[in-house]
Amino acid sequence: MSIWDDTPETAPKIKSTLPSKKAVTRALRSSLEYQNARAEFLSRAKAPHNPDGTKSEPCWLCGEPIDYRLKFPHPRSWSLDHVIPLKDNPGLLLNPAGFKSAHLDCNRHRGSDEPRIELGEPSEVW
Repeated sequence: MSIWDDTPETAPKIKSTLPSKKAVTRALRSSLEYQNARAEFLSRAKAPHNPDGTKSEPCWLCGEPIDYRLKFPHPRSWSLDHVIPLKDNPGLLLNPAGFKSAHLDCNRHRGSDEPRIELGEPSEVW
């Protein structure tokens, strides 16, 4: 309690009825819209042909190939990584421009830490 808080000690505590950011993100991730965006990105990630003759997009974190036949929860299975972590900007949950392919263990190890894509300098000084 702050020394400047003038709320009486006997005042009832009001519990927020708003859902947490984590609960909102969990609900969005289970939405059909997110599942469809994720499935579409996965199908595109499997398809490209790389210059070295391999098929499919490698892990953007370690650079090694991803075996798309492996299924969750295998640590080397494919995982959708959000370049800009959802805790920083949950509004980017459905933005495919922020999606990258990663191994499940690489994605979990990274969490919301680096690497991040630099967005550059702002166009104006605010």
